[in-house]
Amino acid sequence: MNSSRLLSSILISAIGFSAHATTFRNSYVSFELPNRWNCILEQTEYVCRSQTPGQESKEAVIILTAKEAGPADNLQAYEAHLKSPKQVPSLTGVPTMSQVVSPPKITNIANQPWVDGLQLGSEIPNYYTRYMATLKDRIGILVTFSAHKKYYSKYADDFFKAVLSLKVLVTSQSLNNGAASAGGGNGNFGSPINLSGDAGGGDVEAPPEEGSGSGSHLKQSLLALGL
Repeated sequence: MNSSRLLSSILISAIGFSAHATTFRNSYVSFELPNRWNCILEQTEYVCRSQTPGQESKEAVIILTAKEAGPADNLQAYEAHLKSPKQVPSLTGVPTMSQVVSPPKITNIANQPWVDGLQLGSEIPNYYTRYMATLKDRIGILVTFSAHKKYYSKYADDFFKAVLSLKVLVTSQSLNNGAASAGGGNGNFGSPINLSGDAGGGDVEAPPEEGSGSGSHLKQSLLALGL
């Protein structure tokens, strides 16, 4: 495919997505999602899932959290953290190591630099997670896009377009108006984003593995950047 045809395909795809997309927006950030997705506030983070009935709501999840930046919060520290595998508790209680699929890099989106990295098994076993982390003024923002490895290709295009539409909205004025307590809290990127039912969050049931009879209930926290 020549460059002109490729550009036309990208533009047509983008136009089609915009016509069937909804915009998520809070005090910190906005991005576009397909209409079938919905985001709700769960404790101190927003959780976005497909609203299609059935298994689809368990195949992928997007988490957004934010915090007031501290001395250890900078893009270089986020990038360094995502360069290494993470030790993660497994469902059996035996720690496992995640796999760095795509080393982190700095990506500029709408004139805002983001640390962008992809790991496998860093948040939920057998799930790919794409990390997007940035800083604006005194606020650190983290958005994670997770999907089961069996279904990642199904959601990759949605995730790609959501990432391209990311816009940071936080301003000095919004900080002075108390935005730091709206949907982000004063937690830190090392605090657990807990999606297990017994901790007040929503239930996430992992899709069944190939060859297994049923899915297993997720009994661990979905962790954000652990600095």
